[in-house]
Amino acid sequence: MNLYLDTSIPSAYYDTSKPSRQRITQEWFKNDSKNYKLFTSVIALQEIQKIKNDAKRENVGNLIVDYDISILELTEDIKILAEKYIRKGAIPKTEPEDALHIATAVVNKVENLVSWNFKHIVSINPIKKINEINKKLGDRIITISSLELFGGYKYENL
Repeated sequence: MNLYLDTSIPSAYYDTSKPSRQRITQEWFKNDSKNYKLFTSVIALQEIQKIKNDAKRENVGNLIVDYDISILELTEDIKILAEKYIRKGAIPKTEPEDALHIATAVVNKVENLVSWNFKHIVSINPIKKINEINKKLGDRIITISSLELFGGYKYENL
């Protein structure tokens, strides 16, 4: 099974401000990530480069390498689809990277997107609108969830 990880997933590995999320992410990478083919994108790499803390930025970048996460390129088709998500109100125009993450997964036929972004991505209204748009365009429905759906639930009460 293929999983697209937006920037919030590898970043959470080193995010001490949310200890529960950090623990789930760390345990998931150590124990469950090997059960999936993992993808991210150049969008995530660009966002990682904006992390102000040098050690965290380096650690998050190394995590992508250490877990052999494949990097997907940004294409014109991805930009067009992301713009449709924004124009149709699935993703706010203030969050173009979120739309690009989703469009990257859809265009590359990665059937699952994993995120800790509950405001703009892992939320019922955006998910519903994204899949309505995808269906109208003849694209596949994408599963959007946090790590809990893919085994992370086991680590919530450690």
